[in-house]
Amino acid sequence: MVARAVSDGAPGSFAATYSLKPGEDPARACAQLKSEPVGLQKYLGEEGALDSVSLRTARVGKLVKEAMLDPAAANQPNSVGALTTEAPGPDNFCEVPVLNPTQLVTLASSSEGAKALTYEWSGLRIYNTPSIPGTQFIADLRYTENGCTAQYTVRGIWPVVSCATNNQPDESKCDPYADPPRRLRGSGINPSFPVKCDPIALLCVLTGEVPSVP
Repeated sequence: MVARAVSDGAPGSFAATYSLKPGEDPARACAQLKSEPVGLQKYLGEEGALDSVSLRTARVGKLVKEAMLDPAAANQPNSVGALTTEAPGPDNFCEVPVLNPTQLVTLASSSEGAKALTYEWSGLRIYNTPSIPGTQFIADLRYTENGCTAQYTVRGIWPVVSCATNNQPDESKCDPYADPPRRLRGSGINPSFPVKCDPIALLCVLTGEVPSVP
């Protein structure tokens, strides 16, 4: 139900975009989330139990590795929730309606300074058909940073593809088709996905809805 995914934005993760929900103030500190890799990993349930999905953003993974975390805080870098069914529903979605929150508290000496971060994911839906085998997802996110809260719709596609050339955006790197001799291989992104090069994240990201299907 989930594409070959790993956590922390390593190869196999999803390129995710954050879209503020209507009514959110884009000037607030918590409304500044940018496109990034997001890792999804499916875990098999015990006999008789449903499988689960774990989610972690690249930013959280970086903070876990590099930041000074408050040892007194209940830091939890992964959000995990149970799939509701063993197979996709009639709309071809696998659903994880509830996940535990990701929570991190960093100290002042950390790369991002002192911050209390909470990612409350819900309504995770992974699209799964023979032509799109778990390579698109959509989810709701309630994000809190030092008491400031914003709500997002998050959309992701697999795989994560860099579209940087000399640290500048290069739309040709999102092209799924080869163009010899200049480009011997395509991006590896499903040709039916409408994508663009995000000029800040320098990742190929989805421009359409989920599902984006032929």
